Amino acid sequence: MSANSNSYRIGILISLYVVLRMLFPFNNAHSFAVWAQAPTSNWNGVLRTDRFLPAREGTVLLDSGTNHYSAAVNTEGAFSFQSLNAGLYSVTVRSAGNFYRSATQVSIPSAAVGVTLKLGRDGSVEMVNTEIGRVVDTDQLTNKGVSEIPLNKRDFSQILLLAAGTSSDTNGASNFTQQFAINGQRGVEATFSLDGADISDPEMGGGTFTNFNVDAILDLKSSSGVMPADIGRGASGYTDILTRSGTSDLHGSFFEFLRNSALDARNYFDHPSPVSPGRIPPFRRNEFGFTNGGPVPISRWLGNSKQIFYFIEYQGFRQVLGTTQVLSVPTAEQRSGMDTTAFPGDTLFVPVNSSISQILARYPLPDYSAGTFGANTYATSSKVNTDADQFSGRLDFQSGARDHWMARFSLDNLSGPTTNPDQTVIDPSFGVEYVDHQRNGVLTWIHTASPTLMFESALSAIRTTPSFPTPNTTDPAVKFNDALFEPFNAPGGSVSRDYGNLFQARENVTFSRNAHTVKLGAEIRLNRDSGYFGTSPNGEYDFGGGTAYSAVKITSASGSHTINIGDPLPDTLSAFLTGSAFAYTRAVAPAYFSNGQNIGATGVNRTAIAAYVEDTWKATSRLTIGYGLRFELYTPISDRAHRTSGFYPSPGGGQVFLINPEPRYRTRMNNWAPRLQADYRLSPALILHAGAALTTIPPNLWQDNMITGNLPFVFYPRVTAGPTAFVPYGFQFTPAQLPRVYTPDGTDIFANRRPNDVPANTEVDIDRLEQGIADASDGETTPLNVGGISRNFGNAGLGTWSLGLEQSLGQVTLSATYIGTTAYRLPRVAFPNAYPGATAQFAPYTNFNAVGQAVGGFGTEGEMTATSHSSYNALQVSGQGRTPHGGPAFQANYTWSKSIDDTSSVGGTSATSTVGAIAQAAPQNPFDTHPERGPSVFDTTNSFSLSLTQSLPVDAIHPLNHVSRKLTHGWQLISISSLSGGTPFTVYSGIQQTGAGSANTDRPDQIAKPSLSTARSKREDYFGRGSDNASFFSIPINVPGGTGPNHGSFGTLGRNTFRGPAYYDYDFSLVKDTPIGRRRSGAELTNLQFKAEFFNLFNIVNMGLPSNTILGAGFGQINRTNGNSRQIQFSLKLEY
Repeated sequence: MSANSNSYRIGILISLYVVLRMLFPFNNAHSFAVWAQAPTSNWNGVLRTDRFLPAREGTVLLDSGTNHYSAAVNTEGAFSFQSLNAGLYSVTVRSAGNFYRSATQVSIPSAAVGVTLKLGRDGSVEMVNTEIGRVVDTDQLTNKGVSEIPLNKRDFSQILLLAAGTSSDTNGASNFTQQFAINGQRGVEATFSLDGADISDPEMGGGTFTNFNVDAILDLKSSSGVMPADIGRGASGYTDILTRSGTSDLHGSFFEFLRNSALDARNYFDHPSPVSPGRIPPFRRNEFGFTNGGPVPISRWLGNSKQIFYFIEYQGFRQVLGTTQVLSVPTAEQRSGMDTTAFPGDTLFVPVNSSISQILARYPLPDYSAGTFGANTYATSSKVNTDADQFSGRLDFQSGARDHWMARFSLDNLSGPTTNPDQTVIDPSFGVEYVDHQRNGVLTWIHTASPTLMFESALSAIRTTPSFPTPNTTDPAVKFNDALFEPFNAPGGSVSRDYGNLFQARENVTFSRNAHTVKLGAEIRLNRDSGYFGTSPNGEYDFGGGTAYSAVKITSASGSHTINIGDPLPDTLSAFLTGSAFAYTRAVAPAYFSNGQNIGATGVNRTAIAAYVEDTWKATSRLTIGYGLRFELYTPISDRAHRTSGFYPSPGGGQVFLINPEPRYRTRMNNWAPRLQADYRLSPALILHAGAALTTIPPNLWQDNMITGNLPFVFYPRVTAGPTAFVPYGFQFTPAQLPRVYTPDGTDIFANRRPNDVPANTEVDIDRLEQGIADASDGETTPLNVGGISRNFGNAGLGTWSLGLEQSLGQVTLSATYIGTTAYRLPRVAFPNAYPGATAQFAPYTNFNAVGQAVGGFGTEGEMTATSHSSYNALQVSGQGRTPHGGPAFQANYTWSKSIDDTSSVGGTSATSTVGAIAQAAPQNPFDTHPERGPSVFDTTNSFSLSLTQSLPVDAIHPLNHVSRKLTHGWQLISISSLSGGTPFTVYSGIQQTGAGSANTDRPDQIAKPSLSTARSKREDYFGRGSDNASFFSIPINVPGGTGPNHGSFGTLGRNTFRGPAYYDYDFSLVKDTPIGRRRSGAELTNLQFKAEFFNLFNIVNMGLPSNTILGAGFGQINRTNGNSRQIQFSLKLEY
């Protein structure tokens, strides 16, 4: 057996051992939460130490000025107050001879079922875990839990992956925001807030501030399933991060984390090369920062009832990461014009275009013939730099017994990483760097009018500036639709720069009466964004995927495969060497609009309003019912300068292209979202939970917006090859070739260059525009590619339902829940005029001449529609507690699920971006999406996670009895284990099969069943036949009744019919706390914490997905890992 197999067994045995030992009670930091419960004059809770262990003794004191109460803490840390008078109370704890005070007050009667009081080393008391009931599944972590578990890059969002039903949605990688598929829904539906202020990216969705200093986090609560009515915005999951506040004593921390490649294990694909002769690529990381909080000095002059506290934090991140790259590049023989792949057993002698020779000279030569791509393999490393500076400041002002104010401002300046390190291997100027300056601020006011009535007002704003600059603005992109080679300058000078601004105002009112606790509120959200966008403004030449035609005569060694001028070229290599592309395109704007780095300017607006009401009704001593209703209204996406356009049906049955179309799309008014949850206590230890909810999903301002940045503000002319219309390398469009834009009656639409003055629904004379381009370029008329939004587009919807049981065994809690979701009217891109290269049979809105050449009308059309659907069903089982006899505290989650949809995103992974695995969002047949129904790209049938926390009684070991407690006391071991099945992938053919054109989505027929495995002697050969992996499939071309240049048909293979390798990861953290000095109160003065973190401790090789294009390089073989090799990190933190 391999070492990896033994590692798997060890991890599974550890997991089983812990579960079998679950016998005794433990209330840890992960808890379930609910909306509310009936108010009561009793107040109960648990007192915990700074390690979050139950305090064994102590007294909790409540003081309202006129009423004074005390309650003893039992050996389990529990306390209980009975028959309290209404009022606001300060909280003081006396424990182990020390006094601890809370900076915030508690209102009695309280809506909380129970509260956890956590003692701080600085003499503070933090009130955490104040959630109520259990109408919604909520996982919660306190500051101690967040800061001490092993988190790579101290990214708290990784904690979300421990929750049941949660996985990464890699579709968000193109947006470069953290996105999570929760209960089978797309990543853009996971929402985030910081102190209740929205921090989801205003444009792209997904989380921002995910590198927020974990030492400044008080509480992290992640909710999913049936959620209360105050949570909306299309949330399939909601994560709220509560930041720490200052206290009456000065407190804080300093920390430094260190990592470098000397501590790491080798990646499976790391191989010495002249470029990277070392054992592994270089890697250096430093994380450093501080926190500091306390009273503002002026507090002493404000009086006892008025206090101001501050809390500030900073975290810096500096990283140089050597990434492993395994690419496919041309061999020396191929560069000389020898093509041995077009016809097996024969060699073509291809005349190499002089401009292509210059491109070939800039590719590195292959250096690892035993690699994934055989003789074409080039294995090396590429450095990626990442810098981040994150800061936050918070003020808390208790202006009286009834009023609390909080103001916080946070910033996060991110520079890096390079998003395409594979490209910088060819030329550093091909790199695209991620840059984002994030800002977030919030002001809240909580007014407790009476013990049963509370008001909360909040104003917040977030600004993000995600941009992806590339320095090369001259070299055109050369891309390979079948992934034959690594692209040459894949960005092509692309411009993507956005400035997202979201302003939010919210008002909540909570009141309680008898058995009801009611919360109602309203909010308004204003998106005011701007940006610039253009794809490949340098120009882009696409080779492969569709048929190209030879502009030169090509001979063969056998003499039987001579290719004459005008003949179809047999493969992508011969097309590339001759410089005869399948298609050419670029983003180009007229001279009277902005070009260059300011191409595609937009000013996007949207306004949203919401109102909600919810009630938690304690119907009986056993039954609690939570019900609510939410209404949301979203205005259609608009542009402040009326730079909107799109194609729409015309009354005569054809199509027209409109500028400033009105209405842009439907404003849906029936966005009512009811919520219902019931908890019934079957016995003192057994609770039945059931619920259902509807949620409105608004359009994403980034990926769903196809109404701005279109023609004529940005042109995307696309020329495809034909038997008499070659597309030679060097052909291009320029701004000077773009004519004026006219209406059918001859009016110059932009005579004054002001889009604001264009009347609504102004029609463009497309034929005249295309003829003007042809006249200016001395070429033939070419249809223009256009985009738009269907007028039936609008909000999507999400339905959720659940049924589960929760069993308490002592203090161990076990639960099993069935949860189902369905999303409807989800956005997808439709292609009503088929794909590039479509014939007249499939492109009804394109004009063709007698020989089948496109000569006018519309080209490829992309239309945003609301026609996609998804469903999810799962059994989610969890357990939490502490094992007996001083064993570890734990939380375990297992999910058995199935997620099905007909597309998992709006835009998939482009086949032209890189070699390796790709995932397309478009259907194989643009006119029939039903065959696309299959597993979601993020579907994982089985998923298991386990987190353990164990205090290590080193001082109890007999030989160490005489060693100083400074060395033997305060040790703790924390681990996170994650095991999951593989994710699905689709096999693509890599050639245009039909007359519907080519979007790189054609699929083959399967004729044999492969044995998928990474346990072979060559582990990366996932399909098992090496260079013959394509023999499992047959590409249906040259078949009777076939269409298109290859006389083919659509393949019968379904979408996402194969699964990638499973994933196993075991992370450990060893923590040592050493107290130094004492305060006058007896509390610790400072604490020095040492931490050693081990990521992927057993160095398990988790393989990524294989290359999945049959005619591409290395089909069926894997060229990268899914996750890192073993990495070790050390840190020191001084807490005071």
